[in-house]
Formats: sequence, structure tokens, C-alpha cells
Amino acid sequence: MAKLVGKRYAEALFEVALEYDKLEEYKQEIIEVSKVFESEPKLKTIFEHPKLTKNEKKDIINSLFKGKISQEILNLLYIVVDKGRERYLSYIKDEYVALSNEKLGIIEAKAVTAVPMTEEEKSKLQDNLSNKFGKRVILENIVNEEIIGGVLVKIEDKVIDNSIKGQLDNIEKELKNVKVEKIGVKS
Repeated sequence: MAKLVGKRYAEALFEVALEYDKLEEYKQEIIEVSKVFESEPKLKTIFEHPKLTKNEKKDIINSLFKGKISQEILNLLYIVVDKGRERYLSYIKDEYVALSNEKLGIIEAKAVTAVPMTEEEKSKLQDNLSNKFGKRVILENIVNEEIIGGVLVKIEDKVIDNSIKGQLDNIEKELKNVKVEKIGVKS
């Protein structure tokens, strides 16, 4: 249900963005709006509270965003409030980002590494992935010391595991499948 609601609003925003040729601009703005609410749980709770009137919620929107985002994104937020769909804002953002990325030929990827990647490493991996997938890749580096070393890339529905932990896990699986024979005794 939530994803469906998000998709409906995202598609409407997408049509407006196409008409005004502002796919990327609206994408950045809806991401920023969503970040504000996600980074401040109390604000999100207040904004979604049913006892707050629609006008009070619109006042919150105006105090946070008026003059900082386009009128079209403000209008979207007003409509979301008017329809009582505030809790679906992150779904609207996710669906809109997916639609605009598809139209712009962009795919998002996550590179999990044990230590932060340098800008040069990130750029090189991004270029390699762009060449491999034939689309512009936006790469996010996530640090997770558990992978020990190497890189684990998550892109679309694929996982490319070139991490030391992944290699050790594969070796462990292979060793578990090895049948050991002692002289005169089979296991």
C-alpha cells in the first residue's frame, strides 16, 4: 500500500518534472526534504501527528523549505498534507528517485569496503561500473570493517563480492564439502 501511494505521487511529480525539464533538480530537492524529516525523528513525529491541523503542517513546511526549494516541490508537500499522506513522504522520494534515475540513465551502487575509499579509487570503480553497465553510476561508499579487505559492490539486483571475507567464506564452504579419508577409514 505504502509503495503504491508513493508511486502515485512520484509519477505525478515525474510528469511535472518532464514538462519543466527539471528531473535532476526535483530529485535533489525531494531527497533533501526527505533527509530533513529522516534526520529529525521528533520533527517527523510532530509533522505526522493527526492532532496537528493541515494549516499548522503547511506552516512547518513553509518555515523549513519556503525559498529553499522549488514551488512545485512545495506544492507536492501541500498536496501530501491535504490528502493526509505525510507518512508516505519517504516512499514518494524513493519512487521519484527511481523514475528519474531510469529516465536519466543513472544507476545507484553501493561499494562496501573495510576502510573509506579514496576519491581516486571511487572514481575508478565508478567508471568501470559505468562501462560495464552502460549507464552513469552514482557510487556510495559504505565502510564495514567485517569484510576485512577488498570490495563488495551492490548494484541493481547484483552483488559483486571481491572482499576477503567473501573469499574466506567460499574457502570455508569448499573445505566443508571435502571428504576426508584416513587409511582404512572412510568418513
